[in-house]
Amino acid sequence: MIAQLARKTNFNEKEVRQWQSLFLKDCPDGLLSEDKFVTFYCAFFESVDDQEKVSLARQIFRTFDQDGNGQVDFPEFLRGMSALLRGTTAQRLRWAFSMYDIDNNGVLSRPELLNVLKLMYELQHPRRRHSELEPGGSDSSGPGSISHLEKLVDRLLSVLDDNNDGHVQMKEFVEGVRRNPQLLTFDDPD
Repeated sequence: MIAQLARKTNFNEKEVRQWQSLFLKDCPDGLLSEDKFVTFYCAFFESVDDQEKVSLARQIFRTFDQDGNGQVDFPEFLRGMSALLRGTTAQRLRWAFSMYDIDNNGVLSRPELLNVLKLMYELQHPRRRHSELEPGGSDSSGPGSISHLEKLVDRLLSVLDDNNDGHVQMKEFVEGVRRNPQLLTFDDPD
């Protein structure tokens, strides 16, 4: 199994063994539950709003849980870590797309894009109060505000939605962001 995982990931056999040892230390039965994943994730990001951390942790867990059985085994965990830590740009973008596709229908909708940008902004700027990100908050048009994030979503859709169907498919996302990496920044969309 070690050699096979080394061939299918961006880790060598020694690294696979190290990851396996760490995984089994925390998950002796070889399975990582969603609740345990959320607990680990939330402990790592201490300064972010708890509700937002839990929401993002559940999305990340769903992306790791490739077979959808509600638990992550070691091969699933290692493939996810490989994509995140050592993946090519295309592999990372495909992984990100899968995380953003909340309803798992193969396309990113406007609400999914808005939700993801809001979570990303809150993780990058934990000191912003949640009320500032709501319509009519203390800074209702500045970076991170709902109106600002909606403009970013409009920009993403205008650039990435090649077939103008109101959704972004994985191929459109990967190719579009590779051509325009600045699309995933919080720069002023105007």
